[in-house]
Amino acid sequence: MKFMCVFLGATFALFANPFAQAGASLAAAKDGGTLLRTPFDKGGKEFQVGLGAMTSVNNHGIARPRFTDVDLTLRLGWMLNTPKDAGFFRGNYEFLIDAGVGASVDGPGDVLGELAILLRYNFVQPTAKFVPYVQGGGGAEFSNAYTDRVQRVLGSPLLFNLQFAVGCRYLCSDRCGVFAEAGYRHASTGGFTDRNLGLNWVGGQLGVSIFY
Repeated sequence: MKFMCVFLGATFALFANPFAQAGASLAAAKDGGTLLRTPFDKGGKEFQVGLGAMTSVNNHGIARPRFTDVDLTLRLGWMLNTPKDAGFFRGNYEFLIDAGVGASVDGPGDVLGELAILLRYNFVQPTAKFVPYVQGGGGAEFSNAYTDRVQRVLGSPLLFNLQFAVGCRYLCSDRCGVFAEAGYRHASTGGFTDRNLGLNWVGGQLGVSIFY
């Protein structure tokens, strides 16, 4: 795991180098144990790359067939506040722009994409290596599954997107981490087409986080 973080950190060296000396190590502390700086301080940024898969639920024959896809996700996040106080709910809010592209491996269509805005809450404990989070948001989704006239799930190439996920990062350093995430996603036309049963996916992904 540490080797993967070192490798990915080197890959993004040109991107992250101007910030490499900013702040102290995640584990560095002042007298009394207060952290000098963490990746979750207000104004900090996070770049995530994730790879995963999702499959549909509530499948009922040819009118509502199974959809399964493999997805690549890119996210850019901004820390909105610095974690303060104490207790289990200590943490901060993070605003993210989420973009993804996927390939269908089961069901109608063969390509899909999505663009969404997310709000995440990070559960940040001082010096902790594991940082859980919950997030939700929505945006737009594209799928060419609408060209299959038999299915009644999606009736348009452009769809509304709602999603919710829970995840956890493991911090290899104050600049690099890996994460695992499980989530739910909904896509539909919002009633603007006659084929609008809607698509509900569940799945997960693994990836890497770069903080700067």
